[in-house]
Amino acid sequence: MTELSKLEGPLAQALTEDAVASFLKDNPDFFQRQPQLLTQLRIPHTERGAVSLVEIQLGRLRERVGELEEDITQLMSIAAGNENLFRAFSHAHKALFAADSESGIHQALRELATSLNLTVTLRLYDGDKGLNRQGVDAVKAAHFCGQRIYLGRLRKNDGEYFVHAAPELGSYALVPVYKGKELGFLSFASKDGGHFQPSMDTLFVEQIAEHIAILLSKWQAAE
Repeated sequence: MTELSKLEGPLAQALTEDAVASFLKDNPDFFQRQPQLLTQLRIPHTERGAVSLVEIQLGRLRERVGELEEDITQLMSIAAGNENLFRAFSHAHKALFAADSESGIHQALRELATSLNLTVTLRLYDGDKGLNRQGVDAVKAAHFCGQRIYLGRLRKNDGEYFVHAAPELGSYALVPVYKGKELGFLSFASKDGGHFQPSMDTLFVEQIAEHIAILLSKWQAAE
């Protein structure tokens, strides 16, 4: 086999590595017309010495298959997690439909907290243990950045406005309970500082907060 480095004259000038690469790109069926080259050509390999093009292709295919299997496993894990979330929130909605007082709401949220392995708390502005509006406004000014819902970390002293025994540098999903006006906050807290991320979807938590707001407004109107 002639090496390009040993060619001389005009042929050496024309037959460059770029020219060979360009020819192979323009003629993808070249190795179909020259199948013997697939096994005859030997390519240096840092770990296995010299290997054929076929071996290299098979190795790359195996790597790609491995990557695809990892992707499929990850997608299946995400799907299973989403199904568990859907079931937990569906059960919570059923419990809320059966609730006839605020204590029924809190019971539904305790069951939801157990299902999610999180702290789930409803605090309203009215009542003996109501939200501190001034403190909440300070947290909103510092962390919400104009967003209606907050997802991310909070220090313990800020988290305690929303949940009991707030974790230090835990992560939170703070969702306003709103019906004509802001009645309070539905809060989800995790000791894992990375559990809630700003990029997460908030559909489930928004729906449960809206359901609670409808119930509270209905009960208040009936009083």
